[in-house]
Amino acid sequence: MKTNVYIPSGIKSFLILSCLLSTQMFGAKSNTVWPFTLNCPPNVYVSCTDELWNLSMYGNATYTYGYYTYSAGSPTVHYYLNSCNAGYITRTWMVEDYNWQWHTCTQTIYVSSSGSGGPNINWPEDLELEGCNPDTNPYHLTAPYNYPTWDYAECSMLGKSYSDMLFTVNSQCKKIMRTWKVLDWCNYHPTTGYAIYTRIQYIKIINTTPPEINCPAEITVNAFNCKNAQLIVNPLTIDPSVCGGNFEITNNSPYSTSKGNNISGTYPIGTTKVTYTVKYGCSKNKVCTTNVVVKNANKPTPYCLGSLITTLMPLDTDNDGDVDNGMVELWAKDFDKGSKSICGYTPLKFSFSKDVAETNKTFTCDHIGKNNVQMWVTDSKGAQAYCIVEVIIQNNAANIPDCHPKPVEPVIPLYSLRGQVNTVSDLPLKDAEVTLTYKDPVISYASTFDTTETLKLDSFINASGYKLYRYITVLTVTEHKDSTVTYITEKVKTNANGVYLFDSITVKNKPVIVSATYSDALKKGIDNKDVELLTKFLLGEVTFSSYYQYLAADIDENGVINIVDQNILMEFVTDVRTTLPGNYQWYLLDKKATFVNPQDVLTGTLPLEIKLDSIAKQQNTVDFVGVKKGNISIDAGSLIENEVSERTKKSEDTTIKVYPNPFTSIMNFDVESNISGKAMIRLFNSYGQELRNSSHPIEKGHNNLNIELDQDLSGLILYQVTIGQRQYSGILSKI
Repeated sequence: MKTNVYIPSGIKSFLILSCLLSTQMFGAKSNTVWPFTLNCPPNVYVSCTDELWNLSMYGNATYTYGYYTYSAGSPTVHYYLNSCNAGYITRTWMVEDYNWQWHTCTQTIYVSSSGSGGPNINWPEDLELEGCNPDTNPYHLTAPYNYPTWDYAECSMLGKSYSDMLFTVNSQCKKIMRTWKVLDWCNYHPTTGYAIYTRIQYIKIINTTPPEINCPAEITVNAFNCKNAQLIVNPLTIDPSVCGGNFEITNNSPYSTSKGNNISGTYPIGTTKVTYTVKYGCSKNKVCTTNVVVKNANKPTPYCLGSLITTLMPLDTDNDGDVDNGMVELWAKDFDKGSKSICGYTPLKFSFSKDVAETNKTFTCDHIGKNNVQMWVTDSKGAQAYCIVEVIIQNNAANIPDCHPKPVEPVIPLYSLRGQVNTVSDLPLKDAEVTLTYKDPVISYASTFDTTETLKLDSFINASGYKLYRYITVLTVTEHKDSTVTYITEKVKTNANGVYLFDSITVKNKPVIVSATYSDALKKGIDNKDVELLTKFLLGEVTFSSYYQYLAADIDENGVINIVDQNILMEFVTDVRTTLPGNYQWYLLDKKATFVNPQDVLTGTLPLEIKLDSIAKQQNTVDFVGVKKGNISIDAGSLIENEVSERTKKSEDTTIKVYPNPFTSIMNFDVESNISGKAMIRLFNSYGQELRNSSHPIEKGHNNLNIELDQDLSGLILYQVTIGQRQYSGILSKI
């Protein structure tokens, strides 16, 4: 493309002059034109791991002019690399020659992904979690169990993912195979799978809470065929795991029909030890063991002597030359007269008790006279039976002095305690439980004896006058005393007459505490009559003369009788509530207890326990009286009508009837009046708040007044009717 450039005349003249001078200075000697050459470094191929920023190591451009070579200066560099640091880099040099011509050259550095080696990955470690369904999301796990990490890797772009495979062994044991994949997007080859790195992380979920096993007690069954017995028992059951699901139960009995939780089967005579194994968690076991004892019901047949008479042999126990005791040793087998086992379980063992080791027995002066002795026969399978032999021990030829039978220890006399539990109206309370508690523990003492044998050198003069020496055995007996502390509590129940009896009391000289409890149907004996009496009491129309009624009227057991007790009792009678508050349904009190003022029972200590210093004789009697909470109308004779209240409720000439009771929304007032005028009707709730105040005209004779109470409430409604100078009051129940 041709370009026209405008040059001013002055400058143009200067340029022409310069050209002429140059021609004269240089061109006059030679006609040679000096070449101008730009030399570019060759293209190179490098890896992304090589140096990509200090590019001068890959050469620099120069230009040659004449005989001299010069640096082409700094190039313009452009990077064309992707996120994997792969691509190419260009280096471009631009140089202007002396003829004002621009020369350019470009070096291209080709950068490839390394494709060698792999990243240094830190994989998540295996993990064991406790519980039923713990959170296994790696986002909620902590290092080093959550995600794989890696060191910085050039030429790489790594990404991670995972997939889970859940294996459920049981409800308490689960395993997760979590396969982690790390993909190098820069080196990934979809065909060969190159640059995909995998590792399996094992996550174990375990509930280590062991099951509660109630292993059966020893199981005993009888065999009647001299061989074995059929055992039928219920399977061992265990509550399900807290993670849900049942436990696996096995047994190791060689005789059970199944090897699960049922050990039923045919067992031979003898004892078989059976172990239940309960598997829980992951490969954890809990065991319990029971014994299946099959007894031979075909006991051996004992035959023994009817009686045996034997005499004592004299003994010198203190070696003083005088006979001071006697003894004879008998063996149980000596009493046998042909005992046998019908099952052929031999050999037979003979003993003086169930203990097969007690094969012999020593009789002394303590046994002089008749002694009934048991001869026990035990076969090889452990079956036992016995017969009785009368052994008569005599002191005949031995002439043992002071040889008498051991005196029989006296029987400790039994003392008794009796009494009666009645209501306030003297009606018996059947099945009341009376408890006798010893205030102090009873200490019993027992003695044990240790016998030690020692040899002692002794001497004596024989008939020839020689002194001889001998060793004699000396027995040393040491007594050890032990004590046992026991707290004694006995319980009995009253019969149909309300009478109880402790008839086997052996500890008599100790202080005791006697108390009683009773319960029956909650609403038995409690009705609207009790609500009415409590209302009259609160209105001051009646007064309680018995402390029993004060106690029965304190419904919430706070020591105060008020409108709250009235509300609770009304709700209980009308089925708004099913129970009464507090700790007592019945108070069983000491019948002999008295109070100066009846109301003192609300603030004083209740006589619920009767304390005795001791039980010294059988005539002791302790009686209780029962008071049921809420049953205020215990005894109609204990109510005293207040005269003031009586006058306000009725008149010789005017009567008022209010119905229905209970009511839902409308209450009717039937008024028989001897005058004409107005009736003022006021309604109050149980807290004394006025609900309604209205005036109604009435005429002499019969009047019917209807009042509708729209408020959404229930409970006790107190009404007050004023006619002339007279007032009439009462109580209704709104449901």
